[in-house]
Amino acid sequence: MINKYKTYNCKILKISQEGSNSKNFSLSLPYKNFNFTAGQYVMISIPGFGEAPISISSDMNKKDHFQLTVREAGTLTSELHKKKKGNIIGIRGPYGRPFPIKLGKDKTILIVAGGCGIEPVRPLILDAVKNPQKYKKVYIFYGAKNEDAMIYAQEYDKWRKACDFNLTLDNPKSKKYRKGVVTKLFDVKKVPNDAIAYVCGPPVMYKFVIDKMIKQGFKPENIFMSLERHMDCGQGVCQHCAIGPYYVCKDGPVFSYEELKNLKTWLKPI
Repeated sequence: MINKYKTYNCKILKISQEGSNSKNFSLSLPYKNFNFTAGQYVMISIPGFGEAPISISSDMNKKDHFQLTVREAGTLTSELHKKKKGNIIGIRGPYGRPFPIKLGKDKTILIVAGGCGIEPVRPLILDAVKNPQKYKKVYIFYGAKNEDAMIYAQEYDKWRKACDFNLTLDNPKSKKYRKGVVTKLFDVKKVPNDAIAYVCGPPVMYKFVIDKMIKQGFKPENIFMSLERHMDCGQGVCQHCAIGPYYVCKDGPVFSYEELKNLKTWLKPI
């Protein structure tokens, strides 16, 4: 039986740069039969530098390694960015409630991501690329600040072959890219309002994306969002991530809008 509180050693197998300040780490499995679903996360740790939750960003069907895409944003992540291939980091998990993938089977799905929010939904995209017959149609709306901030750019051509991939940049350096925030894509591309929506991005994005979808007739119970909060334990013990009656680490991080629409605190910046 797996001890959910135990930290396991994982070896860094490969490191690749993603955008200007993120890196993708391919890691050895922490234990046999390690499995996850899109939207779940692990707690990573480096002795002397602390512990932090990071969403798993790799293909759910891969059984020989997993990936974490990490932006350099603090003490722990800065130290992680100094690590090399062959180094060891601590991992415990996976934790949390994932995206309800089965709900989207044989239906149209919409994936909306802003900035680093593309990382938790990447497993969904890779699943759609590998198993296009699973879904009726897949739309992807992705917004980033500029070309330097785009994550997984080398994969976009593959995504386009299986999905209706739409990209917009807040401040593009080239006229090659559409300019505007991610909500602009709702005016450009008509998505059926009976689609199942999976959303991930900064808190400020949620308000405008949700407003857009509700106005277009999407049902609250068909909109699913991955929230970010200060999650220290992953088990709902420390209570640092409480939102109303929920603990984001355990009851989430994925919630339906139906669950959250009457709560105001989840929209507050973290």
